[in-house]
Amino acid sequence: MVLVRLAHGVARFFRILGMKLKQLQCIAAVVQSNFSVTAAAEKLHLSQPAVSKQIKLAEELLGLPVFRRNSKALVGLTEVGEAMMPDIERIMVSMEHILQLSQHHNMFALTQLSIATTHTLAHNRLVQILPAIQHEYPQLPMNIIEGTNAQVLQMVQERDADFAWFSASDLTPYNPLLRGVFMLPAESWSAVAIVPQGHEMTKKPFEGLTSLAPYPLITYITSHKEPSALAKAMAGRGLSARVVLTARNAEMIKNYVRQGLGVGVIADMAFDAERDSDLAMFPLDRWMPLFNTYLVWHNDMRLRSYHYDFIDRIVPGATREAVEQYVQRQQSSSDPGWAI
Repeated sequence: MVLVRLAHGVARFFRILGMKLKQLQCIAAVVQSNFSVTAAAEKLHLSQPAVSKQIKLAEELLGLPVFRRNSKALVGLTEVGEAMMPDIERIMVSMEHILQLSQHHNMFALTQLSIATTHTLAHNRLVQILPAIQHEYPQLPMNIIEGTNAQVLQMVQERDADFAWFSASDLTPYNPLLRGVFMLPAESWSAVAIVPQGHEMTKKPFEGLTSLAPYPLITYITSHKEPSALAKAMAGRGLSARVVLTARNAEMIKNYVRQGLGVGVIADMAFDAERDSDLAMFPLDRWMPLFNTYLVWHNDMRLRSYHYDFIDRIVPGATREAVEQYVQRQQSSSDPGWAI
């Protein structure tokens, strides 16, 4: 229990003082690299602008320069910097010891891959991915938590999950929950309409959202107050979406469709032609925007090998090297985008 508390304490310490620790790490690395910012950046696996930014933040916080400069080049320590270095070096040694101890015991006692996601992705995509992760890491416990988009993002913010994987056609409603995180775009999916075989929609040409307008609709619940993608798409064509029932998962929607409560609108990945042979399916990709999926993790999470392997299986082209480069670009704020 002492080790568990220690590990959690270290994690909390990083969350509270992470920025200041990074500043101290950058100062120490520059001194150890004979005042070469380029060499310090390589040592820390950061970009050169990121190291310079952290040093600038530290000096602004102190209100005094730490380094002597010749033009823009760092050439030595100021008196303040000289006075600080013994304490900085002691802090770095202590933190390295604590991290090593924490990582050692996390590896054997605390490690768990925790994924917060929606029902649709959990039942139709994760089920295809996790067996390979389990095969690669047979001793790794995995925890899948289902929720709405807002709920799974909140779990990452509160460190109750390592990752959130969710779908959205518009990220704007989730902006407050996307602060302080790394986010990678993954696969996309489109919506489909479903009705029982023999429904009157199956007996006439399908005209997209116009064909849906006369019927009560059953679709996914939204976790924000903005109109749903379906409602927006229909309103854009002068149509009204008469949603009579919402649910979190496609299986529930399909069952209510079978009971004749309305026309269902679900993810294409949730429709199985063989298992759902009693239902007729109509693609809506011509009339509704694609739903992109995004993989999110908090920017203070220390990524381990199984984290990188999981990311690589979710996001096309997201090798460990590509993810590390993306993180460096984000930290330097020189390039906010994801690119291979």
